[in-house]
Amino acid sequence: MKTSYLFGAILLCSIAGALVGARATKTVLLVVTGVLSAYGLFRILG
Repeated sequence: MKTSYLFGAILLCSIAGALVGARATKTVLLVVTGVLSAYGLFRILG
C-alpha cells in the first residue's frame, strides 16, 4: 500500500467519524484510524 493512500484512508475515516451519529460507528472508525496511523508510522519509521 502506498503511503499516500494510507494518509487518504486516515483522512476519510476521520471525516466519516466526525459526520456519523452512531456512537458505535464512531468508535469503530476511531479504532480503524488508530490502526492505520500506527501502520503508517511503522512504514515511515521502519
